[in-house]
Amino acid sequence: MGTRPGEFDLIGKYLRPLASSENGAADLTDDAAVLKPKDGHHLVVTMDTLVAGVHFLEFTPPHYVAAKTLRVNLSDLAAMGAQPAWYTLSLSLPSEDCGIYGTDWLDIFAQTLGVEQALYGISLVGGDTVATPGPLSLSVTALGWVKTGQEIYRSGAQLKDIVYVSGAIGDATLGLSAVQGGYSEIDTSNLEIITERYHRPQPRLELGRRLFGLATAAIDISDGLVQDLGHICKTSNVCATIRADDVPLSMVGRSLVESDPGLINNLLSGGDDYELLFTVPSDRQNAVTALSDELDLPLTPIGVVEHSSEDNQVMVVDGAGKPITLPSSGYRHFD
Repeated sequence: MGTRPGEFDLIGKYLRPLASSENGAADLTDDAAVLKPKDGHHLVVTMDTLVAGVHFLEFTPPHYVAAKTLRVNLSDLAAMGAQPAWYTLSLSLPSEDCGIYGTDWLDIFAQTLGVEQALYGISLVGGDTVATPGPLSLSVTALGWVKTGQEIYRSGAQLKDIVYVSGAIGDATLGLSAVQGGYSEIDTSNLEIITERYHRPQPRLELGRRLFGLATAAIDISDGLVQDLGHICKTSNVCATIRADDVPLSMVGRSLVESDPGLINNLLSGGDDYELLFTVPSDRQNAVTALSDELDLPLTPIGVVEHSSEDNQVMVVDGAGKPITLPSSGYRHFD
């Protein structure tokens, strides 16, 4: 694995090259960056922390750790309609006694971050590196720009809005089960599809930017479709009903649900999809269809905002309109 360098050598070798495209980062030689405001825009800031054993399995390869750490933050920017600009990284590395987090791990981690930065047009501008008894912990603060007045919040859903979701739901839940040893019966190509969806979510940045003027509210699905729609309902003071049969599944997901119909309940409450969930007035549905075609991305209507209520409930119904009781609405850290 190679002996891990000291803190400043680690920063110089692995992290400083990731900051080279932004002059305000000063080659990470200062404790803070000096960044220029962008005329006519607001700065959008988000932060997520990922911990080994909680957000990914403890011995996940470094290229997956790097990709997921950055992408889940970009998904939050996408939900606000923002364009990524910068990020900071706090990296808490376990001691070398565990035999994993040496130079080989750091090489792959940093190289992957470089690839991800180029892919999404974002640059490292600061952060921190510390040693810890464990587990591995990473915190990213991502910053992006949105034109003034074009921010999309969770709080704008209105009566009779249509609830839409991008892409397919549930593959990340299936992927987590797969990396834990489940679904060994499915073929290798399908296994790769769901594990990739778990390890490398796709932040819907272009969709988020294009939802201004269409969506009244938006959120990314991190903790589960039903729970995250509940966040929209709570901040908008409304209720919503979604139709389980209309929730889009991949071919892999559909096949597994056909074999085990009860699995749909887990997919509706499973997290890590990082698709966008948004509400749209009914008279804008044709525009959403046109956007779906233009982006070559499925945008599926799955329900409706029904009425204002202090309950802020999300009801899930089957094909006959009968309510479905889910074992959980989604992931919660402190329950």
